[in-house]
Amino acid sequence: MKSLPKNSGFKMPESYLDNFSAKLNNTIAQEQSAIPKKEGFTVPDNYFDNIHQNIQTKLNQKTEPKVIKLSSFKKRLYATSSIAAVVAILIAAVVFNSSSTPISFQDIAASDIESYFDENDIDFPTYDLAQIISIDDINVSDVTESEINEDEIMNYLESNNGIDIQGIYLDEDEK
Repeated sequence: MKSLPKNSGFKMPESYLDNFSAKLNNTIAQEQSAIPKKEGFTVPDNYFDNIHQNIQTKLNQKTEPKVIKLSSFKKRLYATSSIAAVVAILIAAVVFNSSSTPISFQDIAASDIESYFDENDIDFPTYDLAQIISIDDINVSDVTESEINEDEIMNYLESNNGIDIQGIYLDEDEK
């Protein structure tokens, strides 16, 4: 409440509320002619005398509502969908069975195989891969994109294993 401003921006003339009710009554008395004596709505004679009976008779009348069946639309949709599926299966069967030579594993590109393993989450242990692929067929360049420098290998071993490579070189040179 302390943060509310004292000046709200609205102004009221002085002595506006003095004798307000007397001024309002005078205005209403002078404008009595402006207020209509008759309302604009009329009720038919004896309307409320038999309203209960009228409502009961309308409730007892049973009229059948209009029903529009929509099942014909669904039947057409199912029919066209099934026909389209049969046509697609027949076309696929004709196109894919038209080749006379069967596809073998060697026909698949190596990049397709790599992308398959990259995109699918297959838990294939490295030990199983080591048994499948012979070590004679693998080069270091197959595994990495660029050739590995000897200095890079030494830096890696030194930083990750805490081994003093310089000490090993010095020991080998002394022998």
